[in-house]
Amino acid sequence: MTQSNSCFLFDVDGTLTEPRQPMNHEFELFFGSWINNKNVYLVSGSDMPKIKEQVPTHILEKCDGIFSCMGNEYWRLEEYCFNCIYQNELDLPDEIEEWLSSKVKNSTFEYRKPPHFEYRSGALNFSIVGRGASQYLRSYYSEWDETNMERKTIAQQFNKKFREKYNIEALIGGQISFDIQPVGNDKGQVINHIDGGEIIFFGDKCYEGGNDYSLAQKADTFWQVNNWKETHKILISRYE
Repeated sequence: MTQSNSCFLFDVDGTLTEPRQPMNHEFELFFGSWINNKNVYLVSGSDMPKIKEQVPTHILEKCDGIFSCMGNEYWRLEEYCFNCIYQNELDLPDEIEEWLSSKVKNSTFEYRKPPHFEYRSGALNFSIVGRGASQYLRSYYSEWDETNMERKTIAQQFNKKFREKYNIEALIGGQISFDIQPVGNDKGQVINHIDGGEIIFFGDKCYEGGNDYSLAQKADTFWQVNNWKETHKILISRYE
């Protein structure tokens, strides 16, 4: 059972939905009912338009708030529409963009579908395979990356080269990308905007180097999941 003052935070891709896919209909019916009378926030690396493509409106409207772009935007429903409460900005040095472009050029993964850079409020989403990749190509790259560890290697190189110099870091996010933002402007920042109660967080990248890690470390309880099915089972067994 859950205490009435508990506050639930959920990542979206890989936690409530398959990456960049609409919420499963069966899970939508469950979650739309489960969320009633609970304090719930979404915390995603994606921007608000992408979140709206994946999570049904009737669920978004029941959330206490939605943190998009790694927590660099905060949205809340006010008078029948979502208003942006705050928005951080990011100005990257040319050196970083040039370095990232060289990683695209030198990657041994041969299939590309630009754009490789997607600027969001307070963050840059960067992908070798490209944001224009089809679902098939995204899955293919994800499987290739599990073996070749390209994203992990590039993120480690990036942080060694730029973290101290510019106070900017790269974190592995989603299925095919990195999230790049100033140190501290990650998902962990959302804790500063949530009042009281036990914080319970669900995410699929809660390991060190993943873009859910900082928030998982600040939550009272966190659940590392691999997909929405695992989230579903935990909610039924622990938080009904």
